[in-house]
Amino acid sequence: MIFSNPPEQTTNEMLNDMRTSKRKASERNQSAPTIHTPKLPPSPEQIQQRAQAIYRARGGGPGRELDDWLQAERELQAGKNPLSTD
Repeated sequence: MIFSNPPEQTTNEMLNDMRTSKRKASERNQSAPTIHTPKLPPSPEQIQQRAQAIYRARGGGPGRELDDWLQAERELQAGKNPLSTD
């Protein structure tokens, strides 16, 4: 009787490799698509609250209401911390 060299991998090892390959292929096909949700602009109420915080942080005083409002709007649109008084 002539014996050939044993295979490099056993049958169980080959089956495990095939299962792993199938699982990985399945996982690649099941990955969820990336969903990009548009960022909503800040509401007038949010801008008003932030503008009032900016007003108070700078010590108040008339004449800079528009500047406070525009700064609040920019900060909120940029996603800065609304509690910050920069």
